[in-house]
Amino acid sequence: MTNHYAKMASQWLQAGLHVCAPALCHSCDNLLDYDEIWLCNACRESFQPPIDPKCSRCNARVGPHLDTNDGCLLCKKDHFYFEKVVSLGFYQGQFKDAILRIKHLQGEQLARTLGALLGAHFSGTQGFQPDFITCIPVHWWKRLIKGHNQTESIALGVADELKKPFVNSVLRKVRHTAEQSGLLPTERRKNLRNAFAPASKSLIQGKQILLVDDVLTTGTTANQVAKVLMSAGAKKVVVAVLARSFGR
Repeated sequence: MTNHYAKMASQWLQAGLHVCAPALCHSCDNLLDYDEIWLCNACRESFQPPIDPKCSRCNARVGPHLDTNDGCLLCKKDHFYFEKVVSLGFYQGQFKDAILRIKHLQGEQLARTLGALLGAHFSGTQGFQPDFITCIPVHWWKRLIKGHNQTESIALGVADELKKPFVNSVLRKVRHTAEQSGLLPTERRKNLRNAFAPASKSLIQGKQILLVDDVLTTGTTANQVAKVLMSAGAKKVVVAVLARSFGR
């Protein structure tokens, strides 16, 4: 009975706060109903994974009835240190706009909410059981300038949804690098060479690790990080991203 009254009081409080200071959807800026949190139901629905056929290895969009167990035309010749990629959607339309928002400091809660959606999708489609979740690390200087790491916020949302620990002390980015966007594939690999290092091998050895990022384009960054993890003794690495981009 006490829990019933407490729940009623919480609902009345949320309704009162909504009247005094109406909340907006963190994606489309429309007014939220009192029972909606951070995202409106319309945005949550639009951010559900598309049913388009995807490569089972790199998660790129492919044609129907194509066997991609060994990869697709985009990734068949690539050597990946991670097992596969899981994404919530494609980097386009309103979903792209939402992901661009999370790059700013005020987008931290949106990043965590999208991370929870990614975690729910991952939980419902994958047999992989990670020991912990981690994310692509950023250089300390970039973290200082930006004030936050949106990938960490996404990973926290994934960890909350999967009820698995988020471990932030696994990897370090030891060298500041140029932005990957705009670089050719060979330049991307050179740009990230020796940029990451394990912070604690004891945390990595024998572990199944879910590595989280915001967007995957060529997979170079995720692959370099997965290489470091596997070299440090990880048992398996799976990559989970909000969006799969079309670039190559």
